[in-house]
Order: sequence, then C-alpha cells, then structure tokens
Amino acid sequence: MEWSLADPRFDVDDIVEMADTFFGHEADGIVTRSRAVFRHRVTVACTEQLFNKSREFIAVCRDEPKTLPMYDMNGMVMGSHSVQPLLGFCWFDRGGYTTYSNEEISNAKFHHLDLSLSVRNRVRLVNEMIDQHILWAHTWRVPIVCSTSIRSEHDGFMRIHAKRGFTVNGSYAWIRTDKGMECLTKK
Repeated sequence: MEWSLADPRFDVDDIVEMADTFFGHEADGIVTRSRAVFRHRVTVACTEQLFNKSREFIAVCRDEPKTLPMYDMNGMVMGSHSVQPLLGFCWFDRGGYTTYSNEEISNAKFHHLDLSLSVRNRVRLVNEMIDQHILWAHTWRVPIVCSTSIRSEHDGFMRIHAKRGFTVNGSYAWIRTDKGMECLTKK
C-alpha cells in the first residue's frame, strides 16, 4: 500500500468511481448525484493542490502494481499492462468555523476506501488518513481537525476516532490539532 498526493491526470476517474460506486447510494433521495460535477470538483482541487498545498489535501492509497494480460479481439494475449488499484482516498480542506468561535477548522470531506478490503486493512487505512489529516492541519497551523460521516453505519469509524483521542458526538469527531499530534499512530 502506497500513499501519494492525488494527481489530476491519473487519479480523478478512480476517485469518482470509488466514491460513486461504494458510497453514492448514501445520498440518494437527498441530492441528485452527478459524476460530471464530482469529477470537475476533484480535478480542480487536485490541480490547485499542485500549486497551493495549504488550501486542500487529497491523497490516494494504491495497491502494489499488478501486471495483467491484454487481449486482442479474438481473446489472444497480445501483451500486458500494469495497474495499481485504488484502495482509498482522503480529502480535507480548511476554512471551517463554528458560529461561536473564530478558530479555524480543517474538515474532512472524504475518508473513502474499498469496502472489500479486510477489516484490518480498512482500520489501518482510516488510521493513516487520520494521521495525514492531523499532520496536514499541523503543517498549515489549523488548530482544529473535524471528521464527520453521513453514512448510516458510522459507529466503527467514530470508534477509531475516539480511540485516537477525538471527542465524538454522534457522527462528528473533532480534536485540537496539537493534541492530535500527540496521538499519531506509531509505525
């Protein structure tokens, strides 16, 4: 498993596919989903990140490269190509505020992962995403990190945050960034 900043040339389609396939149904009946709108927003954010890493953070985790055969129209092997399946991605921004404070908050827009992964690997990836969020907020001096979920099944996700020292209220988890720095996972 390898993390990298999302590249607008290579990662956008996989991000859109994962988000829509695994999690899109969570919004059905509330908002009208559009892959084109999401693709546009992910592309713009990934491109902005190339030039201004302090505004938003989007990272992807890919599996080890796998070599797959390429077939011609008759089903004959004519070569091979390498693929690196997307295992998950995370997207954070900044500029959030509560109505009762002037302290800036970094909000997690997405913590998405391949739900076919083992529970152990899903927990590992979520912890790595949380570490990245805390480290990014610390780097850019954002004092509070907030993570939320719209999923109906969010208890496990919130439990991981609680174990990390986050204050969890329903589907919201937040922590002061300096406290989060003390709770980074150990390698």
